[in-house]
Amino acid sequence: MEKAKFWVDWLLEAGEANVCHRYWFEIELEDELYEELYHVWFDNGSRLNNWNSKWDGHEGLFEKINVPAINALNDLVKKNEPDFADPIDVYWEISKETEDAF
Repeated sequence: MEKAKFWVDWLLEAGEANVCHRYWFEIELEDELYEELYHVWFDNGSRLNNWNSKWDGHEGLFEKINVPAINALNDLVKKNEPDFADPIDVYWEISKETEDAF
């Protein structure tokens, strides 16, 4: 089992200003899924996120990351910004720490 760390972002547009919050979360992946994560990251030019990366053929891995990202963001926003709970769209990306581990 390997741990992979990700950043999940939340953006509030307020008039001409934007308020951005960034939180991190970790997931544990079996060795095979961690290796798959590496390959998806590498195939995407050593960048990986849920909006601009290609996940064709890796939908199971995507969901294994995306579901905890949504849950982590919703939990943190409910705790820290209850007026803005349950964001509609979630953006997450792999962390520098995980990239360095590759």
